[in-house]
Amino acid sequence: MTRRDVIVLTVLFIVTRLSWTAAGIGALALLPSQTGDEYAHLRDGGAALDMWYRWDAGFYTSIATYGYVWQNEHRAADDMAFLPVYPIMVRAVSGLDPATGCALSPYLSTCATIGGLLVSNTALWVALLLLFDLARRCFDRQTAWRTALLLLVSPISVFLSGVYTESLFVLWTVLVFWLIERDRFALALIPAILAALTRPVGVALTPALLIVAWRTFRASPALIAQPRLRGALYALGAHLPLIVFAAYIAYMGVTVGDVTAYFSTYENRWGRDAGNAIDAFARYFRGEPVALIGWELSAFDLVMTGVCIVLALVTLRVRVWWGVFALVALAIPIASGTLVGMPRFGAVIAPFYLVIAHGMGERRWRWALVYGTSFALAVLILTRFVTWRWVA
Repeated sequence: MTRRDVIVLTVLFIVTRLSWTAAGIGALALLPSQTGDEYAHLRDGGAALDMWYRWDAGFYTSIATYGYVWQNEHRAADDMAFLPVYPIMVRAVSGLDPATGCALSPYLSTCATIGGLLVSNTALWVALLLLFDLARRCFDRQTAWRTALLLLVSPISVFLSGVYTESLFVLWTVLVFWLIERDRFALALIPAILAALTRPVGVALTPALLIVAWRTFRASPALIAQPRLRGALYALGAHLPLIVFAAYIAYMGVTVGDVTAYFSTYENRWGRDAGNAIDAFARYFRGEPVALIGWELSAFDLVMTGVCIVLALVTLRVRVWWGVFALVALAIPIASGTLVGMPRFGAVIAPFYLVIAHGMGERRWRWALVYGTSFALAVLILTRFVTWRWVA
């Protein structure tokens, strides 16, 4: 990657972020918003800052400011569903301290929001550079540019730049695959572990890493012990994301006195009942009302789930470990018994951007179709998000 590449990518990053912010401000000015006590707003900063303080952003800013309820009060709480790496980084960047305040704003929620925006957008910028370089190494420069632009106009752009974990998760996963391509398996375990402590689907990196370890083992000459030992050690290390995630879940259970608290919270508060993957699809064919977009049941969620599954199968043919990661990362939320949020779960699977960009080739009509669809979905999701209309 040249210095010119970095400069151009950075300019594109800044222009698109400013464009999304302007679109959000415009949506707030022109479209009606949901109102009520449950739709909280920041007290300062104006629309350009308030537009990012929506839905789960309230949880992340609260955790970054005051810590977890389950940890502070030793009881099961809604915030058990939110893993610790992102709020820890937000707190560190913000310099938050409930006792002494924050230099960024007299209001702690605003301070944490600014910190979250700094973390998310920095993560997205670094992920953009790494994804460009990964595409260049695996394919060519033309594919790299198409991949970078696709990430910048991703349908979930508002989440990638907002106070959410999406961009940080994309960064960790891209870094894992970037290090693997450079034959740095041991170093790749670090972002893999961080991914598993950023979003639960980070554990999907374990089977992907196991495949890389197995290929390393098989490629080693049978009579040479050291390379084969390296493959065996890789296989052991590949389990670390899953082990660390399980240890964190166990720690929460011990803290609140209920080993199943994490899973019961997901079921009771967030409507995700583990083990009902078939029911997630079957519900659409039982005569229940199905909305076009919104809370369950949503036709948008069903269609995008199908699109993501097809993409995962295509990805499997390009790089086996990319495809396995994608399939498992989709299977985990589907297994929770609902397709709510599947567009977002799919859009953080970084290999999808690589595979789509590679498949576009040089045919301009494909460019128009892919970028046009992505941009239109991004605008739809952004306008619904900032006006407090449900979008998963």
